Amino acid sequence: MLVLDAAATARALPWSLLMEEIALVCREHRDGRLTCPPRQVLPLRQDGVLLVMPCLSDTLSITKLVSVHPLNASLGLPTISGEVVVMDSRTGQRLAVLDGPALTARRTAAVSMLALQHLARQAPRRALVVGGGVQARAHVEALQALHPQATIHVQGHQAVPGFVEELGVEPLPPESQARHAWDLIVCATTSRVPVLRPGIGDGAVVIGVGAFRDDMVELPPELVRGAQVWVDDPVGAQAEAGDLMAAGRFEPQASIEDLVMGQRPIDDGRTRLFKSVGCARWDLAAARVAVRG
Repeated sequence: MLVLDAAATARALPWSLLMEEIALVCREHRDGRLTCPPRQVLPLRQDGVLLVMPCLSDTLSITKLVSVHPLNASLGLPTISGEVVVMDSRTGQRLAVLDGPALTARRTAAVSMLALQHLARQAPRRALVVGGGVQARAHVEALQALHPQATIHVQGHQAVPGFVEELGVEPLPPESQARHAWDLIVCATTSRVPVLRPGIGDGAVVIGVGAFRDDMVELPPELVRGAQVWVDDPVGAQAEAGDLMAAGRFEPQASIEDLVMGQRPIDDGRTRLFKSVGCARWDLAAARVAVRG
């Protein structure tokens, strides 16, 4: 059985292959060839949650067990812990155990990059990433690999994230958000109040990946109300996308599957918003790439 730690899991998930597999999984799910029930979300102490996320296909199946403790950041501990168990669907034999946080970070950023591929009016030249954790870092790494022409600025929640200097991107204080015209904004925080100032993001592609509970709101409601909206998982978004709920957008939204299947955005100048709450289909796609090796 293949057992990969965080570094090995990340190395096993190159961006382009991961995006291709996610697009394939979108088509398989649309065709009814996957079983992917809504994830179980169980409360833990200290504002934590335990997520149980299975996804089954004819050949390969996975279960991800992950705990999220946002308050761990103040203790100097990882906010996400977990693993992904990969099995042969025909025999039940375990094929691999992959690092949960590394896989989650890579596949989430890859889903964002796939959405960007369909939503961007042009290749991004100036991008803002808001957040200082593993998701923010993964999105910076994906942008550097796939859009090397882009100048990337990073705004941490309180301090400059440690990866800013390591990855060679530019720090940006919150009060300077209006200094630039952004082609792309990625918000990757667990904030319960909006992290973008009024008017920031208008007309851009905005990707929200941090808020995965109904009490988390990192995007301004007025931005959400005025945007064209796509989600990664319509069922999950209706229950968990606090950004959409705070803006009063409870109705089902168009999805990344619609984009992959050929839907095109209406080019009316509005903000194009992609809201991601995560689902096990993306974990299945990543597991396939990692196991193929």
